[in-house]
Amino acid sequence: MIKSDTVQSVDRALAILGIVSQHNQIGITDICKSLNLNKTTVYRLVSTLVSNGYIEQIKDSNKYRCTFKLFEMGNKRIQDLDLLEEAKPDLEKLAQLTKETIHLVVEEGTEIVYIHKVESTNTIRMHTWIGKKNPMYRTAVGKAILAFSNKEKVIDVWNKSEIVQNTPYTITKIEDFLEQLVSIRENGYAIDNEETEIGIRCVAAPIFDFSKNVVGALSISVPTLRFPEEEINIYGKYAKECSEHISKKLGYIN
Repeated sequence: MIKSDTVQSVDRALAILGIVSQHNQIGITDICKSLNLNKTTVYRLVSTLVSNGYIEQIKDSNKYRCTFKLFEMGNKRIQDLDLLEEAKPDLEKLAQLTKETIHLVVEEGTEIVYIHKVESTNTIRMHTWIGKKNPMYRTAVGKAILAFSNKEKVIDVWNKSEIVQNTPYTITKIEDFLEQLVSIRENGYAIDNEETEIGIRCVAAPIFDFSKNVVGALSISVPTLRFPEEEINIYGKYAKECSEHISKKLGYIN
């Protein structure tokens, strides 16, 4: 079948690259058999790929293998990914699904900073703004980030934070906090059950990048009058699925 709008030699070169990438090393004859091409054509295309640094010839066997050039190119693309731009479409979809307020945050010291918000269409909703900060220890997004950070960092953030009983539900003991982080890691999402503001429940999930580091978190914030505790798992599932999709776009592989 002839492809339209393609260059045959480029198609063949890419096919060779694909074949070579599937082997630790492979010779010209085997490449010819795999693609049903003659040796002259394959040798010319392989030589071009070698001269451009995509594959290399192994001296001992005279066979070929891929270099790290494609990895370097892909890695550069991953590093150029922008959390906010990659997350926006997914946050909009999450807002449409839940009809509730959606936040995207990053950490800054012992606090989280709201860098994006999709407003709820409901009259009664959580009132926040982009640039607003909150302590990590009493927010769902902060706990989602800390749950997937190392223990030394968690202790450091706790010790440097001003631990205040903001509401009757705010956790103020490190033992209780660490225990909750274990539960968050098991479930994949965190909960702020009126710990920051009476009348508001939030669920949040962490966002990871290609290096498997937590780079932020997203949350669904809902007034308790619309958010009975029995539905926490449902909203947690929504948050987790959304964060996982964004993480994949940032190059994260579980």
